[in-house]
Amino acid sequence: MIKPIVKKYVAFSCLLMSYLLSGSGLSAQEMLGVTLGNYSGSASIMVNPAMMVNSKLYADFNLVSADVFIRNNFAYIPSSDASIYDLLQSNPDLPEYGPDNNNFLYYDNTQTKFTTANIRAMGPSAMVQVGEHAFGLNTAVRYFASGNNIPWEIPVFAYEGIKYGPLHNINFKNYDLDFSTTAWAEIGLSYAHNVYRFLDNQVSVGISVKYLIGYSGAYASSENVDYIVQNDSVIIINNMNAELGLSLPVDYNTNDFPDGGPLFKGSGLGVDLGMVYTKMRKIDKNNWRGSRLCAQEYDDYIYRLGVSILDIGRVKYKNNTQLHQFNDAAVYWENFDTTNFSNVNQLMGELSELFYGDPSATLQSTTMKIGLPTALSVQFDYHHYKNLYLGVYWIQPIRLNNHTLRRPAQLAVVPRYESKWLELSLPVSLNEYRYPRIGFAARLAFFTIGTERLGTWLGMADLNGLDIYASIKFNFGKGSCRDRSPSHCINNEYGYSKKQRQMFRKRFK
Repeated sequence: MIKPIVKKYVAFSCLLMSYLLSGSGLSAQEMLGVTLGNYSGSASIMVNPAMMVNSKLYADFNLVSADVFIRNNFAYIPSSDASIYDLLQSNPDLPEYGPDNNNFLYYDNTQTKFTTANIRAMGPSAMVQVGEHAFGLNTAVRYFASGNNIPWEIPVFAYEGIKYGPLHNINFKNYDLDFSTTAWAEIGLSYAHNVYRFLDNQVSVGISVKYLIGYSGAYASSENVDYIVQNDSVIIINNMNAELGLSLPVDYNTNDFPDGGPLFKGSGLGVDLGMVYTKMRKIDKNNWRGSRLCAQEYDDYIYRLGVSILDIGRVKYKNNTQLHQFNDAAVYWENFDTTNFSNVNQLMGELSELFYGDPSATLQSTTMKIGLPTALSVQFDYHHYKNLYLGVYWIQPIRLNNHTLRRPAQLAVVPRYESKWLELSLPVSLNEYRYPRIGFAARLAFFTIGTERLGTWLGMADLNGLDIYASIKFNFGKGSCRDRSPSHCINNEYGYSKKQRQMFRKRFK
């Protein structure tokens, strides 16, 4: 029957948010402990491609980086009942609540609901700086899901069931709600250049162009839905304008997985644009002459200010794709609780028959587009003293339509200690401008691990989300050339670091 199937599906989705990863964006959504420092290298491309120049590195090679960020404001498990470590066991003993023995609770309020899952696995990637230019190669596999402006009663119905009496005979009118999910791989090329350098001022620009390969995608959006649930078997839909798009690796007639068609269902392009203004600590001009990459000098800064627009683009799905539309739909739906379906095509056919008397009336296209989680990002970094820095990070989502993934808004202050072998940061952030979080990240040589939700790991917060990221890479710092000359008669000074040149001058005065 449709009622238990839908209920179990939505309940499982909520439980997945609160249990497996629990959350809004692998944004650790923005990986603040990996992407903002002077040793971030290829990871900085994710935040602002212009940051590749004026790094402490002339080359950086990422082996693997992973980021998981999930959050919702509906489902949760109280911290007193389970910890994140309990849930990560192979056979967790989950708490049970209510007559249906659900494994989670829900926040009992009338706020609109949201959910975000942002998971990124960054594969082999690299960057290299050559004088005033920097080049990058990036590979990644990404999964992103976002639900926005979800009416509060919909997840309550999913949790309690249509039989839930307190919500019967209420005329609900909801507008502009959407849910989108997509999984894709990307291969990107990046370029950055110091376009202006005069006295202690420097301006850098950068761009990343990414080829996107879509594995699967789906979205549902509604401009408006006006409905009444009379009882557990009757729903009255007075008016509804909605769209549903599917491009899944499933046979819509047999439910076989995979579907037997092409592995990838779509493709597209993505672009990141960035600019960085840097106030240098001294008036100097890069005098690297191009002999050895390691001979490039790092020029320290007082502060830098970056602005970028991330994830401009979309994936167009055209294999195993269906786009259904419901325009000014209305129906008196009796016996809702006895409706049956066994596959996607049967479900959509029955809905189309119900609303329009034609099982194929809702199918409008065999292609669809899902926009990337486009966002405006601003980064500020102040070099306070020696190894101490203070960063400020702001990201604001940009959505052109309801078929665009929504990246959560975030404002963060990130104090950090930074050296070649050790880096520590303590990001304090405000997610969606109303959910405060404290995180922690540590880098030891080539390995970084961090979170932007430290309270979850310390058992101090309800389990409604999770944020963790890690990175393994190796890199080469500027001014790190080794002496290749057998004799002091040869110009050993060239290619040395500043410290080595000073020692050389003192030795041979």
